[in-house]
Amino acid sequence: MKIKESEIMLEFPDENYFRLCDCDGYKTIQNNLAEMDVCWYDQSNDILYIIELKNWENNSLLEEGNPNYAPEQIEKTKQRISDYRIGNLLKKSVDTTCMFMSILLGKESGNKIQQCSPFTISTATSIKLLSIVNWTDPDSVYISMINTAYKSKFKPYAALFGIKSYLVLPKDEASKRFAWIS
Repeated sequence: MKIKESEIMLEFPDENYFRLCDCDGYKTIQNNLAEMDVCWYDQSNDILYIIELKNWENNSLLEEGNPNYAPEQIEKTKQRISDYRIGNLLKKSVDTTCMFMSILLGKESGNKIQQCSPFTISTATSIKLLSIVNWTDPDSVYISMINTAYKSKFKPYAALFGIKSYLVLPKDEASKRFAWIS
């Protein structure tokens, strides 16, 4: 089965995936929690991929062509958008990681989420967080900047949970690294 969201297609080689947004265990606690879009378990390598899909397209604003907007105003708007995006990715990453830690700890809410999952992970399972962005702009400097800021903010959480891989990638680069992304 294929998953398409934000102009990004995921086609995993097996059925070891689920979406938290479809999980009743998540829905009962979601009020202030944010979830990442898809969780896929690569059983042969004992890796849990937690994936967020975004459609940002480019770093242009409609206001840039309007002479009524000062360049400083446009830059402030772009900075607010970037800060929001980084904060959103961070919150989703922290919240989803906590949900999986609740599963590993065997807590009631974690057990309800586990019921939605076609796989079981252990404390030995590696976790990789991927935020994949549909980015149509040929200049990837913006995504690189977002990745650097996100990694800086998520770093202490990664250390707490032993997560060694957490990235923000444009779709074209992600599809080169992973055969199941297009």
